[in-house]
Amino acid sequence: MSDKKSHLWIPDEEVQRLDKRLTARPKPRKVSFVEHGNKLSQSLMSIKTTLENVAADNSLSDMDLFVFNVELPEGEKIKDKKEIFDSTGMKIRAVKNVRSAIVTSTISQFEALRRKVDNYGRSGTGKTYFDYIEDFKPYIGNVKNSSELTRQMSKDIPPVSLDVQLMLIPNLDSSLYESALAKLVSKISSAEGSIQEEPYYLSDNTPVIRAIIPSTSLIRYENDPAIYRIEETDFFSVESSSVGTVDLSTLTLDDSVSIDDLPVVVVLDSGVSFPNGLSSVICQHWLPTDSSGGNAEHGTKVASRVAFRYLEQQLPTTTLTPRARIIDCNILDGSVPVNIFIKRIQLAVESFSEVAQIYNLSANAKTSIEGDEMSIVGYELDVLQFRKGVQFVVSAGNHDLWHVEQSLDDILDDDESRISAPADSMLAITVGSIVGVDHMNSLSQTNDIAPYSRRGPGFKGFSKPDLSAYAGTTILSGEFPLVPQDTYAMLMSNNGKLVPDAGTSFSAPVVAGDLAEVLSVIPQHDVLLAKALLYHNALPLWDVEDMDDSELAFAHNLYGRGLPSVDDSKYSSTSKVTFVRTGTLNKTTKERVSVYMPSILAAQVGRNVARVSVTCISSPPVDRTKGTEYLGAYIRASLKKSCDDGVSLSPVSPKYKEGRQKWDVCQQFSRLFSKFNAGDWQIWLELFSRWDDEYLDVPYALVVTIEDVSNTLDVYSEIELLNRYRPLNTMRIRLDNQQ
Repeated sequence: MSDKKSHLWIPDEEVQRLDKRLTARPKPRKVSFVEHGNKLSQSLMSIKTTLENVAADNSLSDMDLFVFNVELPEGEKIKDKKEIFDSTGMKIRAVKNVRSAIVTSTISQFEALRRKVDNYGRSGTGKTYFDYIEDFKPYIGNVKNSSELTRQMSKDIPPVSLDVQLMLIPNLDSSLYESALAKLVSKISSAEGSIQEEPYYLSDNTPVIRAIIPSTSLIRYENDPAIYRIEETDFFSVESSSVGTVDLSTLTLDDSVSIDDLPVVVVLDSGVSFPNGLSSVICQHWLPTDSSGGNAEHGTKVASRVAFRYLEQQLPTTTLTPRARIIDCNILDGSVPVNIFIKRIQLAVESFSEVAQIYNLSANAKTSIEGDEMSIVGYELDVLQFRKGVQFVVSAGNHDLWHVEQSLDDILDDDESRISAPADSMLAITVGSIVGVDHMNSLSQTNDIAPYSRRGPGFKGFSKPDLSAYAGTTILSGEFPLVPQDTYAMLMSNNGKLVPDAGTSFSAPVVAGDLAEVLSVIPQHDVLLAKALLYHNALPLWDVEDMDDSELAFAHNLYGRGLPSVDDSKYSSTSKVTFVRTGTLNKTTKERVSVYMPSILAAQVGRNVARVSVTCISSPPVDRTKGTEYLGAYIRASLKKSCDDGVSLSPVSPKYKEGRQKWDVCQQFSRLFSKFNAGDWQIWLELFSRWDDEYLDVPYALVVTIEDVSNTLDVYSEIELLNRYRPLNTMRIRLDNQQ
């Protein structure tokens, strides 16, 4: 970009903050209370009988507690029916989906519930409650199993033993957990299983036991009312192998760069070892007390991408220009089980969140995500990001389908190519790989998704990855995998060599470093705004105007929003003006944000002369116990344009629904204009929430760009002369979006 201009800050004076009236309109349901009451009564009797039949395996048997499932009719939502549960003594412990919840009641409350249902069936008493309960069901059996565990157990010859995570019913009292855990530990031992570590607790205080059990005993845990979910244990490790080609040990750093002024990125990996001439880029080496440390082979390659982006593009000079400093957190010392993996990540963030906001994590589970359940590690990353105000950049994960499939289409059609944990994290930036150079025998060519790169969708069908970056490709040479050399494949090894390697592990750090570059020019280092700018200015690898919604969604699930553009994220230009703002919204407020459409652009004659693009990213609370209703809030963004009278506004309908899904953390759209009016346009922002207090403030970052498509007009100067918007590089941003 030749004419770099500062982005423009939207001040409070350009924002109308309005009160929002909350309304709820229950729809009457036409059911026969006699027939429906009889159905519900039989269902409650079935629950009681079922629990009596599994009493021997009930780890809550001494606790005066029944656990069961409540389902609402189609179209009804658990979040809107709190009074039903309050009035009947049922306590919601977990939400499975929008109309299904796992509840508990004491034995006396359960008997009272049965009497109320009987009265309802006789006289219709309690219609306002029981009309809206579709059914009661026991919560036992293989419905508790993850899809991968179900797949393993459905094989003709199931595995002899299973390494599982036994997750207890969420949101119980500590005394109940203490008793249930003791019984579970005893049962595991008596059923010839073995506990691998002490029980650990998720961030929502739900206990989890990791155990190896005989597969024949799985039914005893499926039928235990204390168990909420059973899934196979994920292990996290990194693999890296390649032969060095060029010696980098004599390289030094550009002494014109002030190392101390560079942004910091934490690399959570297997250790980092740079040659002496480059080692000052590493601020600190950190090792958790329970780890012997990794061999630095994979971590060094990752860190070299963070610090130097594509190394070969700086050669053959003997000095390298760094863009970020590295904190080396050596957390991967082999195959690390999920509970230890989470503990080490938490300790690293706790240790460095005061000095570093960006965390690169290039390690994934071996299997695809389930989709309807947020992964354990994905949830824990989201909690850390929400509570600590940090940003994780994670790899989409790799698969080996390219070893056996004959085409890229065949790979993408296989469900096993879907992203793997923790790439489903809603608040993290998930990064996939794109091939940058054609190579013979590669299933992917230039600008294709790499043959190994996992694709979306992510959790609950939301688009993943978020962004992509160029990386090396892989081919088979006979029976052996090979990474051909090109600019995007070459990395720094732990013995100071330039080596080829490939994987989404080496695309994520490109984006982590890009984010650090953008963050370095933002006042007070607002990482949510840096993330919004990176998303907003991503370069798509497709022609959006020729796509329909389904085609655009498919592209997003391969490439995310496209390739990051650091310069566009950092700077406006004379013909392309970007407005930015951060703030907070809650359930009772909404905002109308004004941006100015310049007259010089409105006077243009022709088709598609202007483009307006909008990106709004939020950082809402999350709750894994809410199942598919995981995200606590989302912010809807809409565009209004000036009318002929210069006063009123008319809505602008975006061309695509894709990019504007409900309950996603990002709302993004763009629209071309041929004939339009100058003056004040507005972006309307409105927050919708599910579970939390209506006054909970959710941080957001808004980015709006007005662009002359011909790239010939000076639209920046006209806006600048208004003196309504301040250059971003001259001010301090209030810290509304810090937790």
